[in-house]
Amino acid sequence: MDSYRILFFISSLRGGGAENHLINLCRYLKASSHLPAVCTLSPAEDRLENVLRTDDVALFRFPLTSLKELAMPKNLLALRGIVKLFHPDLIHAHLYHAEVVSAFASLSARVPVIATRHSAGLEFLGRRRWLMKIIQPRFDFIIAVSTETATEALDMGFPAGQVMTLPNAVDTERFCPIDASIHEERRRSFLQKNFPGPVPSSFVLIGTVGGLKPVKNFTLFIRMAARLIEQRSNLGAGPALRFAVVGEGSEQEKLFDLARVCGIDTCIAFPGYYERPEEVYNLFDIFILPSMREGVPMVLLEAMSSGVPCIASDVGGVGEVAGDAVVLVESGDVNGFVEAAGSLVDNEDRRSGLGRDSRAHVRAHFDLDLWGRKLLQIYRSLIQERN
Repeated sequence: MDSYRILFFISSLRGGGAENHLINLCRYLKASSHLPAVCTLSPAEDRLENVLRTDDVALFRFPLTSLKELAMPKNLLALRGIVKLFHPDLIHAHLYHAEVVSAFASLSARVPVIATRHSAGLEFLGRRRWLMKIIQPRFDFIIAVSTETATEALDMGFPAGQVMTLPNAVDTERFCPIDASIHEERRRSFLQKNFPGPVPSSFVLIGTVGGLKPVKNFTLFIRMAARLIEQRSNLGAGPALRFAVVGEGSEQEKLFDLARVCGIDTCIAFPGYYERPEEVYNLFDIFILPSMREGVPMVLLEAMSSGVPCIASDVGGVGEVAGDAVVLVESGDVNGFVEAAGSLVDNEDRRSGLGRDSRAHVRAHFDLDLWGRKLLQIYRSLIQERN
């Protein structure tokens, strides 16, 4: 089988779903005897760059603070130099700015250029949509993570034969349930580290993971937590409730303040960014995805793969990957999330069943190896067609 050199462009390596998607892809390609390289447009070093170095993936930097800088002769020469040095068989872009740069990179590389679209209704609005129509002919193929994302690409003028829906995937060996012999010990250790006071003898830990930014709607998560705690205090029975928002971002202080205003700051933790998120999902008894918009969220697939029962906003491609294994709630419906979570808190058997179903569903349909083989088929077809 031929070995391919794939040059990825991505807007940053800060740690979102698109970035983790790319790292999964690089690992799959290396394991399949192909040679990936990543070019980041970030002016400063981001945390996931160390992950790529550890994985021995070639890393280039093409720093841009504005796309206006792309037209500068020195930058065009630098971009040409990166392409010439790596000599790719195919260029693959992730996120808007990287798509624009990839279109320019294609001017000095007669190779197929493709892009993965990770969301709909977020990146390609206003002037961005107009610019993408101009550079659209530079792209040979678009991979959309959801039907909604594919529809947006088609609406922008891409021919139907050049757009394929391929949802994200997850490493089901990395994201897996924890052994029962150490499960309770690690859960109690998490509470000791992140919450004041003694660890309750019986508790349910409800968590969420993601960048702390408005579109993720973690304010709903906090309001849901406050309602659930109020309900439990009125009942005066059942396990104690603890909540965790794992991640970092621009809304951090706003979320801290809201938790204090709601009076639940001793029952909710903000442990920050986890370099190894597989070590936190399987501590949760329930995972919540309250987003207002999504493509196919990596965090949901990771939680499902970890065997955690999930409740999620029915947005974007969430319903397409959920099957019968995820409880879906209308986006923004606080009462709906409260009801769904409350129904699971006191029903351990249902939580266990949903967790098993979630993992089985992901392993059957969204495993990394199946996804990687489909991507390689796209690469192979385009490269052979060009040659």
